Amino acid sequence: MKLHSITSLLATLAISTTTLAEGVKEVLMGFDVQPNSLVLHVTSGGCTSKSDFKIDIKNNKNEQPPLQVTVLRLVPDYCEAHIPNGIELHYDRASLGLSGDIEFTLTNTIGTTSPHY
Repeated sequence: MKLHSITSLLATLAISTTTLAEGVKEVLMGFDVQPNSLVLHVTSGGCTSKSDFKIDIKNNKNEQPPLQVTVLRLVPDYCEAHIPNGIELHYDRASLGLSGDIEFTLTNTIGTTSPHY
């Protein structure tokens, strides 16, 4: 019985690690497109950093503009600091391939329902 429980636990952990490695679509508190940067407003328990996210950029189904941008959280924030307004993360638009005059669709939802809120 104990061997079966340990096997189940290891299988669950393996699935969780795989899901986390792929990232989870983040519920954003907001975003701003500035001339040279993309600013994401995200929830944090005090341990969130820029490296915890991946910005996925894809062509749409027709291979025509606008691009589709998705923000994925790779590392959950289990810290418990009270940061009700979240934090801002700044990304260089040129390094993301979003420089100049460009249109894109953000696929994330906006709100305060992130598990880190």
